[in-house]
Amino acid sequence: MQQFEINRKIILIDRKAEKEINKFPQKVQVELRACLSVLEKIGYLKKQMGKKIGFDLFEIRIACQGQFRSIYAYLAHPKIIILSAFQKKTNKTPIKEINKARQRLKKYLN
Repeated sequence: MQQFEINRKIILIDRKAEKEINKFPQKVQVELRACLSVLEKIGYLKKQMGKKIGFDLFEIRIACQGQFRSIYAYLAHPKIIILSAFQKKTNKTPIKEINKARQRLKKYLN
């Protein structure tokens, strides 16, 4: 029998991000879990589901009952960390949310 390993990613969720996600409507949480499943299996999201928003940050894009976003980053292979989650109310991702995600990322890089 031939054996092979599937190159799955490990998804980690920051505690504060988890609290933010739990405030999302149930339907949005289901959509987010679907995106996380894709991210876990193949390691990236297609353009309509995800987008690079900086040198080290990416966002999960959910258009369900409004616009919701979750910011994540790649850690040492095979880990991905979900850093923040919020409802988007403007055209651009708020700098405040990007800075919050970067601040949270620092504790995982040290």
